Amino acid sequence: MSNYNIIVPISPDPNYGFKRVATMAGLLINALPFMGENITLSVQVNYFDQDDRPIDIIPPRIVPLIADNTVCVDDKGQYVPCGGPDAVMTEFEYYMSLLHQSVVIANLVTQKILWADSEGRFN
Repeated sequence: MSNYNIIVPISPDPNYGFKRVATMAGLLINALPFMGENITLSVQVNYFDQDDRPIDIIPPRIVPLIADNTVCVDDKGQYVPCGGPDAVMTEFEYYMSLLHQSVVIANLVTQKILWADSEGRFN
């Protein structure tokens, strides 16, 4: 694996209890309307036994985490109902607004992976 990977231990597999690790597989920004205006963080989930050996019979899974214009957020980037009083922009617009700020991409990716894990998105 490359030294550029962002690797995050996540919760155990809910069915079998295997250890899991999420690795950033890709980050794609489609910024123009004809490209769909979305940001896709592709995450590879790998499984390990209690001794941290890869479980080769379970293939890695790729899970896309997509920020687009269908979900609304507040001014801190937290999900809120669209049309509600706290909705200030779409999730895509929120992340695009960060393009001109000093942001550590690795921290942003790590936090998105941890959030997705807490929401059961890797199960």
